[in-house]
Amino acid sequence: MKFALTRRFGFLANEVGRLYSQQFDRLAREQLGLSQAQCRLLAVLAAHAGPQALSQTELAGRMGLTPMAVAGLCDRMAAAGWIERRPSASDRRINELHILPRARKALDRALAIGDELSSASLAALSAAEREQLLALLAKARHGLLSLQAEEGVA
Repeated sequence: MKFALTRRFGFLANEVGRLYSQQFDRLAREQLGLSQAQCRLLAVLAAHAGPQALSQTELAGRMGLTPMAVAGLCDRMAAAGWIERRPSASDRRINELHILPRARKALDRALAIGDELSSASLAALSAAEREQLLALLAKARHGLLSLQAEEGVA
């Protein structure tokens, strides 16, 4: 059937992502007072291992958001005491972003929320099926990243 969307990769990938995101956002707001986007911002900052802290522009690039969207998100996160902006030692036009200790604790809980949600959503799968699903999704991701590289898209 031409319009059997539930048998099409793009539809299923987007639908699963949308449903997962809605559930995660609801749970994170209820349990942490943070949105999914705020949790993601904290995760990107925590995962950064470079010698210098990330700037808002670098963070926007890593999150796939506009610098303006990240600026607003950072404003709210800094005002709430989750992150701190510090002037760059090398360029005073740049603010470097630092994750604060209470945000690291919240991020640990956000990861646990994600693990619990994944377990619940994949409960009908065996352990082997879960591993296979993740491996197949990783291959699909790799294929899409390869297409972007070929097209010169970052």
